[in-house]
Amino acid sequence: MVLFQQILYPLVLSTLLFITKVQAAVLYAPPVEISGYKFFDAETGESVAWKGIDYYPRPNDGPYNVNNYDFYTEEYRHIWERDISYFKQLGVNGIRIYAVDPSKNHDLFMCALQQAGIYAIVGISANCKDCAITNDAPPSCYPDLLKTRGQFLINEFARYENVLGFSAGNEVELVTPTNLSLNAPCLKKFVRDMRSFIDSCPSMRKIPVGLVVADINQAEHAAYYNCLTDPNDPYENAEWYGINAYRHCDGKVTDISQAIGLRELGKFFQNSSIPVILTEFGCLNDGSFPEMDGYESQRTFLQAKWLFEPEFHDIFSGGFVFEYSVERINTEITSNYPFTSFGTGNYGIGYFSPASCDDVNTTCVYNPKPEYCNLQAAYGASNARGLVTKTSFQPDEVRTGRPDCPADLPKLAEFNWTTDQTDNLIVCTSLVSFTCPFVNIPQPPKSCPSTSDIPPTKAPFVSSPTESPVEMSAWPTELPTLVVNTAPSTVPLPSESPSISPSTGPTLTSKPSFTQEPSTRPSSVPTVLPVAESTVTPSLRPSTTNPSTEEGPSVNEADVTRSPVIKTRSGPTITSAPDSDPTSTTSLSYRLQWSFFSTCIILMLNFCG
Repeated sequence: MVLFQQILYPLVLSTLLFITKVQAAVLYAPPVEISGYKFFDAETGESVAWKGIDYYPRPNDGPYNVNNYDFYTEEYRHIWERDISYFKQLGVNGIRIYAVDPSKNHDLFMCALQQAGIYAIVGISANCKDCAITNDAPPSCYPDLLKTRGQFLINEFARYENVLGFSAGNEVELVTPTNLSLNAPCLKKFVRDMRSFIDSCPSMRKIPVGLVVADINQAEHAAYYNCLTDPNDPYENAEWYGINAYRHCDGKVTDISQAIGLRELGKFFQNSSIPVILTEFGCLNDGSFPEMDGYESQRTFLQAKWLFEPEFHDIFSGGFVFEYSVERINTEITSNYPFTSFGTGNYGIGYFSPASCDDVNTTCVYNPKPEYCNLQAAYGASNARGLVTKTSFQPDEVRTGRPDCPADLPKLAEFNWTTDQTDNLIVCTSLVSFTCPFVNIPQPPKSCPSTSDIPPTKAPFVSSPTESPVEMSAWPTELPTLVVNTAPSTVPLPSESPSISPSTGPTLTSKPSFTQEPSTRPSSVPTVLPVAESTVTPSLRPSTTNPSTEEGPSVNEADVTRSPVIKTRSGPTITSAPDSDPTSTTSLSYRLQWSFFSTCIILMLNFCG
């Protein structure tokens, strides 16, 4: 007994204390699935909606101050590790990344997100040759290599349980401004092929495939991407629908009953039978949003809270604010560093300092602006989880089945798709399980003080890159080498068909040849489209699909519509960490704690007995 009191008892207590601390820090993001027009936690059955942020950590200067770069690999851990700590403080449960290089390993990044209880929408397309739906007429607008690239990327990311969905395209209609539905059949066909590929892989998790459109032609696009032009083809419809909607631009409107823009938008989707997500939101407006701590026109993000109110939570499955960090090259057109003045491209809720930081020789420090804290407060006051369970969910009768297809849009069978005549180059990996390595993420700041009081989260200096950033290509000349953002660029394919393990990627049965096509456009500065009522100065937002950034027309009211940006593990339920959604995650730590505790009790009883 003396041995127990002096040695075993303190050991048990200290170990349990350690596990409790781990429990508070390590959250989990179990797989999600779709039933009807809602997302559900595949383990607990609780409904899940998205408190999200769009993420592209472009430094202010240097070789990585480019469009379309993949910052989500181990090489850039000093960048995303800094930012995930702020995601945790912000209280987000999802991020959107526009494009990645499927030839690279993203284990640490995705696992770090998972440990923080954060999911990701992963873009399949990119801004590079044959990496996205084009502005050609169908069927030419769907390149053969895009299908191969999509399968390759899905095969790579399917092992991460916190992928909430794949996005087949971002505002592709904006590359055909004279006919906003010209390339819609190509995007619909691409969604169909990716869904079919996932279903053909027996060991692959059925991650939902959706798409993102601009806030135009709302009714027609919502119907076309959810309908079946061939009633015998179950893969034709998108499984979720994203819309980049810059509405509620009048900061003086503080009552949900006057949120005219959101209400008007909701009318287009009130009968949708698939989940609808605001994949970009957060309108700018000079004059109606308040000045705070020396920063002009700080968005209040009331709509981030309203999305989870009864008026809207049955229509929208949450949303993703645009965007996490200021992209200096786009913002300085109208607002100079440190971006305290209003600017039509000043979308970041924080910015990097110093002005010349490049995350190579000079570490970028993230500085939240006052609107960062506004968003934190809005998300913190919202419940995104457990409003209904999958077993109790009864979809409205009018929100079941598929809508009729618009009469003026063609059936997929009307085209001779060359992608159907090309053998699949990707072989499904026989991946049964994947265990996330533990990734130690720094603790986020404990509160949300004024920007001048927030301690910088420092990242280690890294040596200069051995070579200039590689633009994303459709594929690799050495397995895809991509670059990310609002729209990615190029990926090379290996000179030899690579043999890829589950952790590195799929096996290619042959190698397509691709040429790089660098992206020349800035990554962001949104286009704003008009919305009904009172006029407001238009906001600019990154346009992304392929080339060109567009500036939007005039806007209106308490709202605004704008244009595009081209820019795993299961576990038991856990109580929330201080800065996370109280009901949004599950944790392995409880199982560890109880397993260890019960083992200790048995050992003590045996010892004492």
